[in-house]
Amino acid sequence: MIIRTQNNKSLEEIMSTIDGAWNLILKAPNGEQQSVLTLKSEGDALTGTIANDSFGVQDIEDGKYDGETLSWKSKITKPMKLTLTYTATLDENNNIKGKANAMMAKIPFTGTPV
Repeated sequence: MIIRTQNNKSLEEIMSTIDGAWNLILKAPNGEQQSVLTLKSEGDALTGTIANDSFGVQDIEDGKYDGETLSWKSKITKPMKLTLTYTATLDENNNIKGKANAMMAKIPFTGTPV
């Protein structure tokens, strides 16, 4: 059985486009933060890392992709300990767009394949 998503791609086709490196831009209140997100899919699970000059490299935790929504968590320790929860969708141009939740803030972000 082949599962198709809203844009009529099979889940396998989409998972193959998710794997790899992404340039992320978070539009934080204190300015844009650029990061490199590296994803690897296995079934509906996502693993990988997020790297950025200010916060270093964090492992992705609880990563999932259900054919519509990507979600994962990462923990930073600078300037304080904080867990960020990311939720995003993949558009028809294979870019991602979503929000990172940190405490009470919802920070919009976009991502393009490297």
